[in-house]
Amino acid sequence: MNIRSMTFPGAAALSAVLLLSACSSQPPQADASLVRAKTAIDQATLAGAGQYAPTDLNDAQSQLQGAVAAQARGDYKQARYQAEDAEVDAQLALARTQAGKSAEAARQVQQGNRALQTQVNQTSNPPPL
Repeated sequence: MNIRSMTFPGAAALSAVLLLSACSSQPPQADASLVRAKTAIDQATLAGAGQYAPTDLNDAQSQLQGAVAAQARGDYKQARYQAEDAEVDAQLALARTQAGKSAEAARQVQQGNRALQTQVNQTSNPPPL
């Protein structure tokens, strides 16, 4: 038996293993990233980002649409990047929404304090009879 004839089946098997491992080394689909982005967008929307941070919310929605399109064409790396960008944009929209609501609440408290101060001043200094 010849050594060369014994190595050919081994080389063929090694080639098959390498070929299969190359095919299976594609990056995983971006499903988890898409779900996180969608969840973040939903949270921002429910919090009122459409009113307080519409640009950031629209950016997040556009990024998510791009991620879904990239996923559909099999570009999982791009889908994951766009989904992550969408999640960050949605988180920014949520933060700006919370900041806007907090600022409104602070203005209302200040307005209430001024009204109370005016009332206290009026009762402390009654008009002369």
